Amino acid sequence: MSDGMERYTEEDLQRVGMELLTACGAPEEEAELVVHHLVEASLMGIDSHGVVRYVMYVEECLQERLRPGAPVTIERETPSLIVVDGGNNFGQVGAYRMAKEVERKVADTGIAFAVSRRCHHVGRLGAYPQKLAEAGLFAFAVANSHAAGHFVVPWGGREGRLATNPLAWAAPTSGHPVLLDMSTSMMPEGKVRTALHAGTQVQTGAIIDAHGEPTTDPASFYGPPRGAILPFGGDLGFRGFGLGLLVEVLGSTIAGEELTESFRYVNGLGLLAIDAAGLCGDKARFSDLVDDLASYVTDTPPAPGHDEVIMPGEREFRLLHERRQTGIPLADESVRQIIDVGERVGVRVELSPQA
Repeated sequence: MSDGMERYTEEDLQRVGMELLTACGAPEEEAELVVHHLVEASLMGIDSHGVVRYVMYVEECLQERLRPGAPVTIERETPSLIVVDGGNNFGQVGAYRMAKEVERKVADTGIAFAVSRRCHHVGRLGAYPQKLAEAGLFAFAVANSHAAGHFVVPWGGREGRLATNPLAWAAPTSGHPVLLDMSTSMMPEGKVRTALHAGTQVQTGAIIDAHGEPTTDPASFYGPPRGAILPFGGDLGFRGFGLGLLVEVLGSTIAGEELTESFRYVNGLGLLAIDAAGLCGDKARFSDLVDDLASYVTDTPPAPGHDEVIMPGEREFRLLHERRQTGIPLADESVRQIIDVGERVGVRVELSPQA
Protein backbone atom coordinates (compact mmCIF):
# COMPACT_ATOMS: atom_id res chain seq x y z
CA MET A 1 0.00 0.00 0.00
CA SER A 2 1.02 3.65 -0.26
CA ASP A 3 0.08 7.05 1.15
CA GLY A 4 1.35 6.22 4.65
CA MET A 5 -0.50 2.90 4.98
CA GLU A 6 0.83 -0.66 5.12
CA ARG A 7 -0.81 -4.02 5.78
CA TYR A 8 0.14 -6.29 8.70
CA THR A 9 -0.76 -9.89 9.44
CA GLU A 10 -3.36 -10.90 11.98
CA GLU A 11 -0.76 -13.08 13.73
CA ASP A 12 1.82 -10.28 14.08
CA LEU A 13 -0.74 -7.88 15.51
CA GLN A 14 -1.96 -10.52 17.96
CA ARG A 15 1.62 -11.16 19.09
CA VAL A 16 2.28 -7.46 19.62
CA GLY A 17 -0.97 -7.04 21.53
CA MET A 18 -0.11 -9.92 23.87
CA GLU A 19 3.35 -8.47 24.52
CA LEU A 20 1.93 -5.04 25.33
CA LEU A 21 -0.95 -6.10 27.56
CA THR A 22 0.95 -8.72 29.53
CA ALA A 23 3.71 -6.14 30.08
CA CYS A 24 0.99 -4.02 31.69
CA GLY A 25 0.20 -6.84 34.10
CA ALA A 26 -2.75 -8.44 32.33
CA PRO A 27 -3.24 -12.14 33.06
CA GLU A 28 -2.63 -14.12 29.89
CA GLU A 29 -6.24 -15.31 29.57
CA GLU A 30 -7.57 -11.76 29.83
CA ALA A 31 -4.95 -10.43 27.42
CA GLU A 32 -5.92 -13.09 24.87
CA LEU A 33 -9.59 -12.15 25.15
CA VAL A 34 -8.89 -8.42 24.64
CA VAL A 35 -6.37 -8.92 21.84
CA HIS A 36 -8.69 -11.28 19.96
CA HIS A 37 -11.48 -8.72 20.27
CA LEU A 38 -9.35 -5.83 18.96
CA VAL A 39 -7.79 -7.78 16.10
CA GLU A 40 -11.19 -9.08 15.02
CA ALA A 41 -12.51 -5.51 14.98
CA SER A 42 -9.67 -4.50 12.66
CA LEU A 43 -10.30 -7.52 10.46
CA MET A 44 -13.94 -6.51 10.16
CA GLY A 45 -13.00 -2.96 9.15
CA ILE A 46 -13.93 -1.38 12.49
CA ASP A 47 -10.45 0.14 12.56
CA SER A 48 -11.34 2.86 15.06
CA HIS A 49 -12.02 0.16 17.67
CA GLY A 50 -9.30 -2.25 16.61
CA VAL A 51 -5.58 -2.58 17.21
CA VAL A 52 -5.06 1.19 17.26
CA ARG A 53 -6.57 0.93 20.75
CA TYR A 54 -3.42 -0.79 22.02
CA VAL A 55 -2.04 2.71 22.55
CA MET A 56 -5.00 3.90 24.60
CA TYR A 57 -5.08 0.76 26.73
CA VAL A 58 -1.39 0.87 27.61
CA GLU A 59 -1.63 4.57 28.46
CA GLU A 60 -4.67 3.92 30.65
CA CYS A 61 -2.76 1.17 32.45
CA LEU A 62 0.19 3.49 33.02
CA GLN A 63 -2.19 6.07 34.51
CA GLU A 64 -3.70 3.31 36.70
CA ARG A 65 -7.18 4.06 35.37
CA LEU A 66 -7.33 0.62 33.76
CA ARG A 67 -6.66 -2.21 36.21
CA PRO A 68 -5.68 -5.51 34.55
CA GLY A 69 -6.68 -8.53 36.56
CA ALA A 70 -9.19 -6.66 38.74
CA PRO A 71 -12.15 -8.86 39.72
CA VAL A 72 -15.41 -8.55 37.81
CA THR A 73 -18.29 -9.02 40.24
CA ILE A 74 -22.06 -9.14 40.35
CA GLU A 75 -23.23 -6.10 42.29
CA ARG A 76 -26.90 -7.05 42.42
CA GLU A 77 -29.39 -9.13 40.47
CA THR A 78 -32.96 -10.34 40.10
CA PRO A 79 -34.13 -13.31 38.01
CA SER A 80 -33.96 -11.24 34.82
CA LEU A 81 -31.80 -8.21 35.71
CA ILE A 82 -28.15 -7.91 36.67
CA VAL A 83 -25.67 -5.16 37.52
CA VAL A 84 -22.05 -6.13 36.84
CA ASP A 85 -19.13 -4.24 38.40
CA GLY A 86 -16.24 -4.33 35.92
CA GLY A 87 -13.73 -3.10 38.51
CA ASN A 88 -12.15 -0.90 35.78
CA ASN A 89 -10.54 -4.01 34.35
CA PHE A 90 -10.44 -4.16 30.54
CA GLY A 91 -13.95 -3.38 29.36
CA GLN A 92 -14.03 -6.51 27.23
CA VAL A 93 -13.47 -8.67 30.31
CA GLY A 94 -16.52 -7.19 32.02
CA ALA A 95 -18.61 -7.09 28.84
CA TYR A 96 -18.10 -10.75 27.95
CA ARG A 97 -18.95 -11.61 31.56
CA MET A 98 -22.19 -9.66 31.09
CA ALA A 99 -22.93 -11.59 27.89
CA LYS A 100 -22.36 -14.86 29.73
CA GLU A 101 -24.65 -13.80 32.57
CA VAL A 102 -27.56 -12.69 30.37
CA GLU A 103 -27.27 -15.92 28.37
CA ARG A 104 -27.51 -17.83 31.64
CA LYS A 105 -30.50 -15.86 32.87
CA VAL A 106 -32.41 -15.84 29.59
CA ALA A 107 -32.55 -19.64 29.65
CA ASP A 108 -34.84 -19.37 32.70
CA THR A 109 -36.65 -16.08 32.14
CA GLY A 110 -36.87 -15.68 28.34
CA ILE A 111 -35.55 -12.12 28.61
CA ALA A 112 -32.61 -10.70 30.52
CA PHE A 113 -30.90 -7.32 30.80
CA ALA A 114 -27.48 -6.47 32.23
CA VAL A 115 -25.95 -3.08 32.90
CA SER A 116 -22.43 -2.22 33.97
CA ARG A 117 -20.74 -0.17 36.65
CA ARG A 118 -17.04 0.82 36.61
CA CYS A 119 -16.62 -0.49 33.07
CA HIS A 120 -13.65 0.50 30.92
CA HIS A 121 -13.67 0.77 27.11
CA VAL A 122 -15.65 -2.17 25.68
CA GLY A 123 -14.30 -1.89 22.13
CA ARG A 124 -16.50 -3.06 19.25
CA LEU A 125 -20.01 -2.95 20.68
CA GLY A 126 -21.44 -5.33 18.09
CA ALA A 127 -19.24 -8.16 19.35
CA TYR A 128 -21.57 -8.76 22.31
CA PRO A 129 -24.90 -9.01 20.46
CA GLN A 130 -23.04 -11.08 17.85
CA LYS A 131 -21.95 -13.58 20.52
CA LEU A 132 -25.51 -13.89 21.83
CA ALA A 133 -27.00 -14.20 18.33
CA GLU A 134 -24.55 -17.01 17.60
CA ALA A 135 -26.18 -18.76 20.58
CA GLY A 136 -29.60 -18.38 18.90
CA LEU A 137 -30.78 -15.29 20.80
CA PHE A 138 -31.90 -11.82 19.77
CA ALA A 139 -29.66 -9.24 21.41
CA PHE A 140 -29.46 -5.46 21.75
CA ALA A 141 -26.63 -3.40 23.26
CA VAL A 142 -25.84 0.23 23.99
CA ALA A 143 -22.75 1.99 25.31
CA ASN A 144 -22.40 5.53 26.56
CA SER A 145 -19.32 7.30 27.92
CA HIS A 146 -18.32 9.48 30.84
CA ALA A 147 -18.29 13.26 30.45
CA ALA A 148 -14.70 13.44 29.18
CA GLY A 149 -15.91 11.57 26.10
CA HIS A 150 -18.80 13.90 25.33
CA PHE A 151 -17.76 14.77 21.77
CA VAL A 152 -21.28 15.00 20.34
CA VAL A 153 -23.48 18.08 20.38
CA PRO A 154 -27.18 17.84 21.19
CA TRP A 155 -29.37 18.88 18.26
CA GLY A 156 -28.97 22.63 17.84
CA GLY A 157 -26.03 22.89 20.26
CA ARG A 158 -22.38 23.82 19.83
CA GLU A 159 -20.65 22.03 22.72
CA GLY A 160 -20.54 18.28 23.32
CA ARG A 161 -23.04 16.89 25.80
CA LEU A 162 -23.17 13.24 24.71
CA ALA A 163 -20.69 10.62 23.61
CA THR A 164 -20.92 8.94 20.22
CA ASN A 165 -23.25 6.51 22.05
CA PRO A 166 -23.37 3.47 19.75
CA LEU A 167 -26.15 0.92 19.67
CA ALA A 168 -26.04 -2.56 18.19
CA TRP A 169 -28.42 -5.46 17.64
CA ALA A 170 -28.09 -8.93 16.22
CA ALA A 171 -30.38 -11.78 15.19
CA PRO A 172 -29.40 -15.37 14.37
CA THR A 173 -29.51 -16.86 10.86
CA SER A 174 -28.25 -20.09 9.32
CA GLY A 175 -24.96 -18.27 8.66
CA HIS A 176 -23.50 -15.09 10.12
CA PRO A 177 -25.95 -13.13 12.29
CA VAL A 178 -27.70 -10.05 11.00
CA LEU A 179 -25.70 -7.41 12.85
CA LEU A 180 -26.16 -3.65 13.01
CA ASP A 181 -23.51 -1.70 14.92
CA MET A 182 -23.76 2.08 14.60
CA SER A 183 -22.97 5.24 16.46
CA THR A 184 -25.80 7.69 17.10
CA SER A 185 -23.44 10.42 15.93
CA MET A 186 -22.34 11.03 12.36
CA MET A 187 -19.15 9.08 13.08
CA PRO A 188 -17.25 7.62 16.04
CA GLU A 189 -14.47 9.74 17.50
CA GLY A 190 -12.07 6.90 16.68
CA LYS A 191 -12.72 7.40 12.96
CA VAL A 192 -11.83 11.08 13.31
CA ARG A 193 -8.60 10.01 15.03
CA THR A 194 -7.90 7.44 12.30
CA ALA A 195 -8.30 10.18 9.66
CA LEU A 196 -5.97 12.44 11.65
CA HIS A 197 -3.27 9.73 11.71
CA ALA A 198 -3.74 9.02 8.01
CA GLY A 199 -3.63 12.71 7.08
CA THR A 200 -7.04 12.57 5.40
CA GLN A 201 -10.25 14.58 5.67
CA VAL A 202 -13.52 13.30 7.14
CA GLN A 203 -16.83 13.36 5.33
CA THR A 204 -18.73 16.61 4.94
CA GLY A 205 -21.40 17.23 7.55
CA ALA A 206 -19.87 15.11 10.31
CA ILE A 207 -17.87 17.50 12.53
CA ILE A 208 -17.72 21.15 13.53
CA ASP A 209 -14.90 23.27 14.92
CA ALA A 210 -14.92 25.00 18.30
CA HIS A 211 -16.89 27.91 16.84
CA GLY A 212 -19.65 25.65 15.58
CA GLU A 213 -18.58 25.97 11.95
CA PRO A 214 -18.63 22.92 9.64
CA THR A 215 -15.21 21.42 8.87
CA THR A 216 -13.74 18.27 7.34
CA ASP A 217 -10.32 18.72 8.99
CA PRO A 218 -9.72 16.30 11.92
CA ALA A 219 -7.16 18.72 13.38
CA SER A 220 -9.87 21.39 13.65
CA PHE A 221 -11.95 18.94 15.64
CA TYR A 222 -9.18 18.18 18.15
CA GLY A 223 -8.03 21.80 18.47
CA PRO A 224 -7.47 23.11 21.02
CA PRO A 225 -10.07 24.34 21.55
CA ARG A 226 -11.93 21.16 20.71
CA GLY A 227 -14.76 21.00 18.22
CA ALA A 228 -17.56 18.45 18.21
CA ILE A 229 -19.25 15.69 16.25
CA LEU A 230 -22.80 16.13 14.98
CA PRO A 231 -25.63 13.75 15.85
CA PHE A 232 -26.55 11.21 13.19
CA GLY A 233 -29.04 12.26 10.54
CA GLY A 234 -27.81 15.44 8.85
CA ASP A 235 -30.83 17.75 8.56
CA LEU A 236 -32.76 15.18 10.60
CA GLY A 237 -30.12 15.06 13.32
CA PHE A 238 -32.75 15.43 16.04
CA ARG A 239 -33.42 11.72 15.44
CA GLY A 240 -29.81 10.77 16.12
CA PHE A 241 -29.91 13.03 19.16
CA GLY A 242 -32.96 11.16 20.47
CA LEU A 243 -31.27 7.79 19.94
CA GLY A 244 -28.17 9.10 21.72
CA LEU A 245 -30.33 9.96 24.73
CA LEU A 246 -31.80 6.45 24.68
CA VAL A 247 -28.28 5.05 24.87
CA GLU A 248 -27.46 7.38 27.76
CA VAL A 249 -30.46 6.19 29.77
CA LEU A 250 -29.99 2.44 29.10
CA GLY A 251 -26.21 2.50 29.39
CA SER A 252 -25.78 4.53 32.54
CA THR A 253 -28.73 6.37 34.08
CA ILE A 254 -30.68 3.15 34.62
CA ALA A 255 -27.72 1.83 36.64
CA GLY A 256 -27.88 4.85 38.97
CA GLU A 257 -24.85 6.64 37.51
CA GLU A 258 -24.80 10.42 37.90
CA LEU A 259 -23.30 12.82 35.37
CA THR A 260 -19.79 13.71 36.49
CA GLU A 261 -16.49 14.96 35.14
CA SER A 262 -14.55 12.62 37.42
CA PHE A 263 -13.39 9.20 36.26
CA ARG A 264 -15.61 6.32 37.32
CA TYR A 265 -16.03 4.47 34.06
CA VAL A 266 -15.26 4.79 30.34
CA ASN A 267 -18.29 3.02 28.89
CA GLY A 268 -21.65 2.34 30.47
CA LEU A 269 -22.82 -0.87 28.81
CA GLY A 270 -26.40 -2.11 28.62
CA LEU A 271 -27.01 -5.57 27.16
CA LEU A 272 -30.40 -7.18 26.47
CA ALA A 273 -31.10 -10.76 25.33
CA ILE A 274 -34.39 -12.33 24.27
CA ASP A 275 -34.96 -16.05 23.76
CA ALA A 276 -37.37 -16.14 20.82
CA ALA A 277 -38.12 -19.82 21.51
CA GLY A 278 -40.80 -18.69 23.95
CA LEU A 279 -42.42 -16.51 21.29
CA CYS A 280 -42.21 -18.34 17.97
CA GLY A 281 -41.78 -21.97 19.00
CA ASP A 282 -38.05 -22.69 18.97
CA LYS A 283 -34.69 -21.18 18.10
CA ALA A 284 -34.45 -22.99 14.78
CA ARG A 285 -37.74 -21.49 13.63
CA PHE A 286 -36.61 -18.01 14.62
CA SER A 287 -33.38 -18.42 12.66
CA ASP A 288 -35.31 -19.74 9.65
CA LEU A 289 -37.68 -16.78 9.74
CA VAL A 290 -34.77 -14.34 9.87
CA ASP A 291 -33.30 -16.14 6.84
CA ASP A 292 -36.61 -15.70 5.04
CA LEU A 293 -36.71 -12.02 5.93
CA ALA A 294 -33.14 -11.53 4.70
CA SER A 295 -33.94 -13.26 1.42
CA TYR A 296 -37.03 -11.14 0.93
CA VAL A 297 -35.43 -7.75 1.55
CA THR A 298 -32.28 -8.47 -0.48
CA ASP A 299 -34.16 -9.95 -3.43
CA THR A 300 -34.62 -6.64 -5.20
CA PRO A 301 -33.01 -5.16 -8.31
CA PRO A 302 -30.17 -2.89 -7.14
CA ALA A 303 -30.54 0.83 -7.62
CA PRO A 304 -28.16 2.72 -9.92
CA GLY A 305 -24.72 2.89 -8.34
CA HIS A 306 -25.26 -0.29 -6.31
CA ASP A 307 -24.33 -3.88 -7.15
CA GLU A 308 -26.56 -5.62 -4.61
CA VAL A 309 -28.57 -5.26 -1.43
CA ILE A 310 -26.90 -6.80 1.61
CA MET A 311 -27.99 -7.25 5.21
CA PRO A 312 -26.43 -5.28 8.09
CA GLY A 313 -23.15 -6.89 9.10
CA GLU A 314 -22.55 -8.66 5.79
CA ARG A 315 -19.93 -6.13 4.68
CA GLU A 316 -17.97 -6.62 7.91
CA PHE A 317 -18.05 -10.42 7.72
CA ARG A 318 -16.88 -10.31 4.10
CA LEU A 319 -14.09 -7.91 5.03
CA LEU A 320 -13.01 -10.21 7.88
CA HIS A 321 -12.49 -13.02 5.39
CA GLU A 322 -10.66 -10.72 2.95
CA ARG A 323 -8.32 -9.16 5.50
CA ARG A 324 -7.35 -12.54 6.87
CA GLN A 325 -5.81 -13.06 3.43
CA THR A 326 -4.56 -9.57 2.58
CA GLY A 327 -3.66 -8.17 6.01
CA ILE A 328 -4.87 -5.36 8.25
CA PRO A 329 -4.10 -1.81 7.03
CA LEU A 330 -2.52 0.56 9.54
CA ALA A 331 -1.41 4.15 9.11
CA ASP A 332 2.31 4.74 9.64
CA GLU A 333 1.43 7.15 12.46
CA SER A 334 -0.60 4.45 14.23
CA VAL A 335 2.34 2.03 13.98
CA ARG A 336 4.71 4.69 15.30
CA GLN A 337 2.46 5.28 18.31
CA ILE A 338 2.24 1.54 19.04
CA ILE A 339 6.05 1.32 18.93
CA ASP A 340 6.43 4.36 21.18
CA VAL A 341 3.97 3.16 23.78
CA GLY A 342 5.70 -0.22 23.78
CA GLU A 343 8.95 1.44 24.81
CA ARG A 344 7.17 2.91 27.83
CA VAL A 345 6.40 -0.58 29.16
CA GLY A 346 9.69 -2.18 28.12
CA VAL A 347 8.41 -3.88 24.97
CA ARG A 348 10.37 -3.67 21.75
CA VAL A 349 7.60 -3.74 19.16
CA GLU A 350 8.64 -5.45 15.93
CA LEU A 351 6.19 -5.06 13.07
CA SER A 352 6.95 -5.64 9.41
CA PRO A 353 4.45 -5.07 6.60
CA GLN A 354 2.89 -8.16 5.11
CA ALA A 355 4.77 -9.33 2.01
